[in-house]
Amino acid sequence: MLSKEEINKKIEDLSETVKGIKAEEEKNISNELKVVLAGSELQLITLQSTVNVKEEKIRSLVKKFEDRAAELQLNYENASLNEDLVEKRKLQAMIWTNDIRLDTLKWILEEQNEEL
Repeated sequence: MLSKEEINKKIEDLSETVKGIKAEEEKNISNELKVVLAGSELQLITLQSTVNVKEEKIRSLVKKFEDRAAELQLNYENASLNEDLVEKRKLQAMIWTNDIRLDTLKWILEEQNEEL
């Protein structure tokens, strides 16, 4: 598991990214940057809420978000079968946010090879 110092460094880096993107807001930021901003803010919140949490709790959160991912995928498949485009879009957003949380927690546990 990563140290508090490593997690805090990532929090600082993300905070700078968020500030930088928000500074661009006056210049009509692109949709791509809006997505990066939303993802960065969610990752930042996840890190801040777990920086002082014990490993067991983080592992329990990983399990929770993995279970949620399976549930969301099943719901997405059902929406696809029913050709419910509105529900599919809603579920895509839910899957995306769940994945960000899950990837962030796995990064903290060092169970992921990629740098966030």
